[in-house]
Amino acid sequence: PLPPLKSLDAPQRVIYTGTFSKSLFPAIRTAWIVVPAAEAAAFRQRITSTPCSVPTLWQCALADFIQQGHFWRHLKKMRLHYAQRRAWLEAALIHYGFNVVPQQGGIQLVAEIDGDDRAIVARAQQRGLAVQALSDWHSAQPGRRGILMSFTNITSAEMAMQWVGRLYENEKKPREG
Repeated sequence: PLPPLKSLDAPQRVIYTGTFSKSLFPAIRTAWIVVPAAEAAAFRQRITSTPCSVPTLWQCALADFIQQGHFWRHLKKMRLHYAQRRAWLEAALIHYGFNVVPQQGGIQLVAEIDGDDRAIVARAQQRGLAVQALSDWHSAQPGRRGILMSFTNITSAEMAMQWVGRLYENEKKPREG
């Protein structure tokens, strides 16, 4: 796995935050924060006046889950699942003639396209697909176009082919062979 920014923070200037929504499940609605040691006391003092919406029982159960090593095993297993799902979606996109941008990690991928990515995304969203136009994320680089998509819900190679077929219906024709 890629190292988090916090692990590279020798001068202790990074505040590292995250949630368990994507790594476990969205309904848990629990976040975490790692602050530099020099800031811990001041942070703890300020945060005590903020009410916590996560029930204590959930926090304790999650702490036990982490301390007993279950969370690490879960992440390791999910990395394997997501690598397979990414491979299925990437193969389907390549089959339809699209270039997939190489990346390390994450739960999304980018397919580069020529033309108006916003128009393609609008049509895909009308077909019920949750995708985003890359140009919406690159205001500093207006020439970069593509489609940003998640692969976490892809459960088979066949599903990936159907999904990409719906996404690019009448946009591109599949490659032969």
